[in-house]
Amino acid sequence: MWWGCSIMAPNRYYCSPLDECRVALGKLSIFNLWYFKKIFAILLEELQTLGNRMEAALEDKHDMHRYHDEAKKVHVELKVLRMEKEELEAKIADMQLLIDKDSHVERLHQKKMYLTSEVKKLEKQKSELLDIDEDSMGFGDLW
Repeated sequence: MWWGCSIMAPNRYYCSPLDECRVALGKLSIFNLWYFKKIFAILLEELQTLGNRMEAALEDKHDMHRYHDEAKKVHVELKVLRMEKEELEAKIADMQLLIDKDSHVERLHQKKMYLTSEVKKLEKQKSELLDIDEDSMGFGDLW
């Protein structure tokens, strides 16, 4: 209290300055009017400050609930996006495996084509050698 010279607590309720206003009004006289005006102005300023704090606290509390609801929605969306990411990563892994298999098949096909051409070359050389052998043995006239 201001009149009793007690120390003002840092966390005062709205009722505390109102009680001090009531005490000041009760002690009002012609002799302390100048002092009363100063104290009363200070108490009104304190009431205004406490009222502003209460309004801000109510808005903060309302905002806190709204932010909490938004955080829940964002958390759910994040969970869905993470699941979609995992699904897409699995699809990418499957596609990569398919691409690897396809490239392996392509390499095997190229190898097959190369070996086929080698076999044809060898058969051609074989047939040429057989023709040469038949001519050198003299059996060419028999046929």
